[in-house]
Amino acid sequence: MVNIILDYKICEGSKCAECAYVCPTNVFTIEKNSICIKSPEFCKLCGECLKICPYAALNIER
Repeated sequence: MVNIILDYKICEGSKCAECAYVCPTNVFTIEKNSICIKSPEFCKLCGECLKICPYAALNIER
């Protein structure tokens, strides 16, 4: 299973939300102005979220 780690201290949440917009499998969702990892089991390890995050707030572990 994939473990997606989001550093909420540096994540801008809904102000940015680039990871939620770019994810092809909708792993992320926006709730109460924060990014939530909704369904990590659908992550295909494409890395698009890692590439687009301007704050490097994401990390993916296998």
